[in-house]
Amino acid sequence: MDQYDIHTVFGRLTDKQDEVLRLACQHLTSKEIAKELGLAPVTIDKRIDAVRAKLGHMPRVEVLRHYRAWAEQYDQIIDDPAILINFPPIAAPTIPQPPGKSYTFEDSLTFDGRAAWDRMPQGLQPGIKPSDLGIGGKLLLILVGAVAIMMVAVLSMAFANALGTMV
Repeated sequence: MDQYDIHTVFGRLTDKQDEVLRLACQHLTSKEIAKELGLAPVTIDKRIDAVRAKLGHMPRVEVLRHYRAWAEQYDQIIDDPAILINFPPIAAPTIPQPPGKSYTFEDSLTFDGRAAWDRMPQGLQPGIKPSDLGIGGKLLLILVGAVAIMMVAVLSMAFANALGTMV
């Protein structure tokens, strides 16, 4: 494992694993860490072993050496308040959104408030959208579809009957 992979593992540790490794870096044994945290030594060993497993079962001493290097390099508290200055927010231009248009942002995806069948009108006649139909229109459309399916079924049975009488 290279240094970057090792540091990535340390960045994703749970709080409990992080706490145990911090105490182990202070040259405390599992029993001493367990006594300080009020846990069983087996629990401490399991937490350290979980980190070792993520690092390819690296020896405990190596894990602690790498953890200490990572903590010194990356896991530091920022003490300089100048870095955390609150800058005033930049006012965005207020351009009114035209009705019926998609909301487009320069740095993100395009959002569209219309339904999926309105965005992709494949198979629909120009000018007619399902959202234009009222409840009665939708029920009429369903009824016409059901009648069409029944007609196809009756014609198919009539054709099969005619073939049966011919043979």
